Order: sequence, then C-alpha cells, then structure tokens
Amino acid sequence: MNQEPAHTFLWSEEKQLRLHARLTEMWAEDTWQLESINEKGDPVQRALCFTFANASLKNEFKYAVWYQWNQGIWQRYHKGGQRAVLYSLRYLVNWLQEMELSLHSFLERPLEFWECSLRTWLVQTEHYALRSSKRLMATTHTYKKYVTEDRRIYLFRTMYHTLVEAYDDREKTEKDVWDLQTFGVSLNLSQAGHKLNFTLMRQPWLRTLAKRYLEYNLSLYSASDTQRKLIALQHFSSFLAREAPQAGVADLDRALILRYLSVLREQHLASVTWRHYRGGLRAFLETCAHRLQIPGITRELLIFDDDFPPRSDGGAREIPGEVLVQLSAHLKALPTTLLRMVAILLEVGLRISELCQLSVNCLITDDKHEWYLRFYQSKTHREQVIPLVEEEVIGAIQVQQQEIRAQWGEKCSYLFPSPSSPDKPYLQATFRRQLNEWALQCQITDRDQHLYHFTAHQFRHTVGMRLINADVPLEVISRLLGHRSLSMTQVYARVRDQKLRADLERVARKRKTVDYQGNAVQGDPRANDPAVQLTRKGVRGQTLGVGGCARLVVLGDCTHANKCLTCPMWLPSTDDLPALKSFYDRAIRLKQRAIEKGNQFVIDQQDRIVPILALRIKSLEATEMDGSLCVDDILAQLRTDLAEAECGLEEAQAAGLVLAARHLERAMTEMKMRIAALEVSDDRPHE
Repeated sequence: MNQEPAHTFLWSEEKQLRLHARLTEMWAEDTWQLESINEKGDPVQRALCFTFANASLKNEFKYAVWYQWNQGIWQRYHKGGQRAVLYSLRYLVNWLQEMELSLHSFLERPLEFWECSLRTWLVQTEHYALRSSKRLMATTHTYKKYVTEDRRIYLFRTMYHTLVEAYDDREKTEKDVWDLQTFGVSLNLSQAGHKLNFTLMRQPWLRTLAKRYLEYNLSLYSASDTQRKLIALQHFSSFLAREAPQAGVADLDRALILRYLSVLREQHLASVTWRHYRGGLRAFLETCAHRLQIPGITRELLIFDDDFPPRSDGGAREIPGEVLVQLSAHLKALPTTLLRMVAILLEVGLRISELCQLSVNCLITDDKHEWYLRFYQSKTHREQVIPLVEEEVIGAIQVQQQEIRAQWGEKCSYLFPSPSSPDKPYLQATFRRQLNEWALQCQITDRDQHLYHFTAHQFRHTVGMRLINADVPLEVISRLLGHRSLSMTQVYARVRDQKLRADLERVARKRKTVDYQGNAVQGDPRANDPAVQLTRKGVRGQTLGVGGCARLVVLGDCTHANKCLTCPMWLPSTDDLPALKSFYDRAIRLKQRAIEKGNQFVIDQQDRIVPILALRIKSLEATEMDGSLCVDDILAQLRTDLAEAECGLEEAQAAGLVLAARHLERAMTEMKMRIAALEVSDDRPHE
C-alpha cells in the first residue's frame, strides 16, 4: 500500500487551519447532537462522537461531515437517509481510531489506500456487506442485477472528495472536475449530475484541450450539450488509449480519424449515439483549430459530411393505439404521483423536463375563469401559457397542489418535488424507471405482443399527432408545443401523410369502382397511385361528395347538376357504399310516402333511382373480383383483420370494457361470415 499520494500538492497547514476555523459552536466540539429519527420514525437526538486521537485527521473528518450535513448531499436526504449516514459514520470513527496513523492529512494517501484499509477492517470485524441492486433494461425488458460496494466505503469516498475540493484553490477551469453549479450557467435540475469529470481522459494533452474547448462551449450552448460533447471526447480518449497510446496533438490526422470511425462502425452503436460521437469530435476539432486557434491542431477538415450515417426518417414516434388502450386500462395501478404526471403529459404534451419542474402555482385563470397552465419553456427560454380543457387534468393538478402545500407549506416550489427533498424537482430518470417498471408489471405490449418500453417524449409526439389528425392549424400546434419554428411542427404533418398513404394503399387494394350498368371501371395506374390520391384528398372540394365524375371538362357545365344518382357519368366506388345504401333507403321511403299521398311524379322519379342504386350496390358488393384484386387478397386481409379483432377482444375483456367487447364480437361474426362466403365462392373450378 505504499502508493504515491495523489493530492498532497493541494494540502497545506494554512489551508487546514482555515477549514478548522469554519467549524464553530457545536460543530467545533468532539461530540455532536444531531436530529434524527428512531426505528418507528419518531424524532430523536443522536450523538456523534469523534474519539480518534489524531487531531489533524479529526478536524478534516469533522469538516467533511459538517459540509455534507449542512450544504452537501446528506443535507438533502430525508430523515431515514440521514439516520443511515449517522449509523455508518460511527463505523468510520471506530476504524480510524484503531489505525493510529501519524499523518497530517487524509490527502497524504491516495483514495485507493483508504478504501483498501477500510475494506480490510470491515472484513476483519465481520461488518463488510456488499449491496445488491437491479435495473430494468430497455432492450430486454428484464432486470439486471448489480453488486455494489459497502455503503461505508461510498460514504468515505464522498468525504475524501469533499476534502479534495476544499483544499483545491485553483481556478475552477483548471480543476479536473467542474461543478457546473459554480459556473453560473442554467441547469436542468430534473436531471441528475451537474459535473464535468475530466479524470476519465487519460491523455494530459487531450484533457487540457478539452477544458479549453468546453469552457468555450459553455459560453454558447447549454450544460446538457456540453456534457454530451464531453462524453464524445471521453469515448475518443478511450480509443486513443487502446489503439494509439503514443498519439499526440500532431498525430490528429485523417488516417487516425478513419481508424476511429471504423471502430465506431464495429461497435454497432445506435444511429443517434453514432452521430453524437462523430459530431462531438468534429465540433471539438474544428472549434479548436478555427475558433480557438490552438497551435498544433491541423486546420484541415478531418471529418466530412458523408462520414455521418444517414438520418432515418424515424417514422411514427407516438405511442401506438393498442398501447394507449392498455395504458388507459391500467392507469389506476400507477403510483398516484406518476398517474397525475402521465395525465398531464397525455393532455398537454409537455417536455418531461418542463413537467418535472412545474411550479406549484402553475394554474391560472382568465376573466371567464377558464383554466390555463403556466410553465417555463427551456428551449425558447420564456414563460408559456396554454389552455387546459380536460377537467380531470385540472382536478389532478389542483389535488396535487393541495397535497404539496399541506405537506411542505411554502418550503416547496415544485408541483412534483423529489421524494427525497422538497428543494429538488422530480427526476426524469425516476419517472422513466417507475413508468417502465409499471409497464412490465402490467405486461403492456405492442401489436406484435412484445413488451413495450416507454420514453417520456413519446407522450409529446402522441399529443402532436392527435392535434394534427384533428386538423388543428399548424400555427396553433406550434404554439401549444412551444416549437421555435413551423418546420418542427411540420414533422407531425409528414408523419400523418405517411400514415394516410399507407391507408390509401390498403384501401386501393380492395377498392372497386362501377359505372351505371354495374361494370367495373379501370383507371390509369399512375392516377391511382396512393401519392397522387393523397394530393387529391387535399383538394377534395373540387370533386363530388360521393363518387367521381367521368364527364369531360371540355363539355362545359353539367346538365345533370344535383342529379348524379341517375347520371350515367357518375362513378361510385366501394368507398361510397355507406352513402349509396343511405340514398337507397331514402329513395324507398320517399316512394312509399308518395304512394300513400298519390304523388305520381315522385313515384316515377324514385322508380328510376331505386333500380340504378340497387344495381350499383349489388355490383360493388359482389365478391367476384376483376384483375386488380383477387379473392386471395381479400381473404388475407379479412383474416388479418380478424386476428387483430381477436386480440382487441381479449384486451377489452381483460379491461372490463363491455361495450367495446360486444362491438368486437359483432364485427368478428360478420368477418367470419364474409370469410366463409369467399372460401365457398373460391372453391369453384378454375378454367
């Protein structure tokens, strides 16, 4: 254990005296009386005695405990957590009392020395206890178990780092760990970890360059962006340590970058991770060379645009309909806080960071007493006010407000505070973990019966698609979702168009159009293309409300205006069957009333209309197919629909949705009859 001290250069007797001077009143004594709780949760006073003889180590130990208890992470623990800390601190005192070291500072030995000594003592005294934890994996939807170090070793590690930080009086940008809370930058408090750790970068020259670059980056971009770029540089540093340990600044050339890009390809990373690593390294190299003009870095372009993998269109990113049905059926199984958060996300579509940091005073009203949600949008850096419509959501927010005020009074400013402290917001990671643990417990699956993994941003996409499908103007959606430009909102419109195209392709496979004699009408395949039909839907006002018109435009105004039912140019399709049946029923009723009244004109008119409609309906409902679609295609489609209906019936029955189950049962009966009829008709001998 004769290791070289890692932080001796930071320590001095003068600095140690300054630390001791910060301990006043009770904190300067060797026995502290601290507020805690007993096993039943009742408040009690607990004594913490510092009995080891080495005065210098004792003062450092007391300073570290004082700092963490009053300003550090222990201060934010709930009472149960603080009780566990006190229990562990007593073991540390006993361990140090038995060591009898003649050191002036803990920093005279590296952290590894102290950890090894403490671990050995815990084993010898039979108190060493590894802890086990588990994490739900997104890809496999299973829990992975982890074995973690003894709690007391973690505790001492925190104290050691506290002393290092206290003794380190260098400029904050010269340190190897940056606490972003001291940099005056805006932080997303719903995310854990606000430090930049450069110690994982093994090359001193790269670490120095990274500090200069990220200091510049912090002045322009967010803390989250800076953290992502540091991760990219740490990954590049690991590559250099393995593949080019002797490389320096002068060795950063295209050949080395190509080797790195090849390694990235072999790691089979997700597309977004791949782009982050490449983009972060490219931004670093170009900024250091051109913006910071650091000597030694080549000014040549080392990473080109075509080095990046193509962006995937992503497709639909909203929560699928079948998952939403299960989500609604199992909502009551969610923890109360999570239930209210999900209700707000489904109604408003906030970003998860905005939801977690909602103010407890987020509800406001106008002069008509209509409710609105007030929140701060991090991307646009401004306060946003949007209307609330659903009374259930408004009620959920109001109940949450009452509970928070009753529990914390004016001490808590968040609608959803952290369970460990009213001074911190709910963490995004906690929301994701709890939501997916619930999804696993309730066996939420997609249409392929695969367990579904939720991400918080999917709720935002779901709201966006719901609004776009409801034909809400893009400008309104853009304001509701807080987009900085309409181009961001148009993504939802493009996704909607893709879905419409898929629907049109599905319909085109089984659509049939007939003329006034009941004969099938074939159109030009280019005009029947779903993309062209999609455009036609956008100008539907230029076509007939029901069916199409075969009359040439050059013939001028139509002489059959408002009389399409008897016009030979009228071309209805299977899409128009419901309307045709409605027209037919109406014609029958009109004829019956005309007979009762003796109105011969109406009788003659309906005698012309009824046979025409009957012929068209019969032709459209005929199972004989033309060359555009065979019976096998219809059977395959019906069997697919039947399988989906059977899955939906099981879900509806499990959720207790009686009306939905009955509707599906009727639909399944009808589909089975159609399948049976088609299978009989298809048994005829083929010529």
